[in-house]
Amino acid sequence: MSIKALAIGGAALGGLLTLATLPAVIAPTAGYTGTSCGATIGGPVEVIQATIRQLESGGDYTARAPGSSASGAYQFIDSSWAGYGGYPRAYLAPPAVQDAKAAEYIGSVLAANSDDVTTVPVAWYIGHVPPAGSSEWDIVPSPGAGNRLTPREYQAKWMDVYRAKLAEHSGGAPDTADATEPAASTCTGGFGEPLPGGWSLPGPREVLDATAGEIDDPHHDYAAWDWPVPTGTPIYAIRGGNVTSLTTYPHNCYGQANCEACGLGVVITDEQGVQWTYCHGSAHRVNQGDTVAAGQQILDSGNSGNSSGPHLHLGIRTNGVARCPQPLIASLYDHGVGLDPASLPTSGCSY
Repeated sequence: MSIKALAIGGAALGGLLTLATLPAVIAPTAGYTGTSCGATIGGPVEVIQATIRQLESGGDYTARAPGSSASGAYQFIDSSWAGYGGYPRAYLAPPAVQDAKAAEYIGSVLAANSDDVTTVPVAWYIGHVPPAGSSEWDIVPSPGAGNRLTPREYQAKWMDVYRAKLAEHSGGAPDTADATEPAASTCTGGFGEPLPGGWSLPGPREVLDATAGEIDDPHHDYAAWDWPVPTGTPIYAIRGGNVTSLTTYPHNCYGQANCEACGLGVVITDEQGVQWTYCHGSAHRVNQGDTVAAGQQILDSGNSGNSSGPHLHLGIRTNGVARCPQPLIASLYDHGVGLDPASLPTSGCSY
């Protein structure tokens, strides 16, 4: 390891990494390179991961730090790894599982910091992002653990590697944006592909293309639909309406008592009174009380709440009755045609 980072591989562990995360049952989908508000999903997240791997372990997924429980390509210490994916230590997990854990943390950092990539190395190094102007930016953390750089210096070194990898990934010149303390952002969501009649797909078509075989998959215990997608995938309102409520629990609590099941979620009520529930996000893109149009981004997908892996949970209710979303999603995807939610079945889509 060229740099000893505390947030993952040392003692100064930040709050985000102490959260309990349990085995991922829903696998992330590879190959999506679309964009969300202020950050590119897929490509740049992969570049962020590659940057961390280079600086933490030289890309060695089996690396083990002497004198520490830090291990794996991202140098997760055992307490932050927390048995992820059923593996007791990070280095014992295959690369895909280590990458999934890292992607979840990266998504959490970006969601908490307005998609500012320059905050990732700081959070990885010291476990949090100090306020702008804080003296902590210029103090070497725990030098007795082998650290020699301040958070500002580590951030600058990290960003140099990131820019080089980003240029290689995109085939262009390196990004010249300064590494800096985080600034305020007015970032809001974008729009997806509009469909006739005031409908929209729930996310980018290319992501649905990659998961088309799962559109008709049953839900585990009641009428609903789970769509496995990478953390950070833009989620669009299928139907316009009013944002009647938000759920705001940002952590994963899969299988735990007193779990806020929906995690970060959005509930929209349309003009016909149909309730559309979107769960397990990593960032909201709307506020309660907003009026949204079909196709407007409302959420970044994630793995919050009672979630066994990164995915979108979609629920549709008419007069309080849960409906099966699968026929609607299939019709929108295959034909660009919406269906009356009240015509959707109430059974046959769960097991």
